Amino acid sequence: MLNFYTYGEYFRKNSNFVPFRTIAEFVRYYRADDVIYGDLSFDNLWGNLAVFMPAGVFFPALWKKQRSFKVFALTIAAVIIGVEAGQFLTMRGSCDIDDFILNISGAFIGFAFSKLNIVRKLIFTDIS
Repeated sequence: MLNFYTYGEYFRKNSNFVPFRTIAEFVRYYRADDVIYGDLSFDNLWGNLAVFMPAGVFFPALWKKQRSFKVFALTIAAVIIGVEAGQFLTMRGSCDIDDFILNISGAFIGFAFSKLNIVRKLIFTDIS
């Protein structure tokens, strides 16, 4: 059966603007070893964290301005907001502040990783 929603209905059913609500819910499911949502929760939390980690490494490698944390943070925030807006406009996925928190945290971890000497030698020597 297909469900046809207006944007307003879709937004009400598929959005969360309370920080850490979804994260706490998924952690509860995972800790309770929930048969249905346990693995899904684990995949969602780690997947949202991991998906933008490569951007934290490759944005600074590809564009010198992205080596400034402030510029990188603003750029990656705009990209993630764009992804969340795209999900809303296409009515795919959800518009969730916790996705933003996990995505940007992953990007920041990648950015910190890019500052390690061994990573800098591997990535930044050939790209500049």
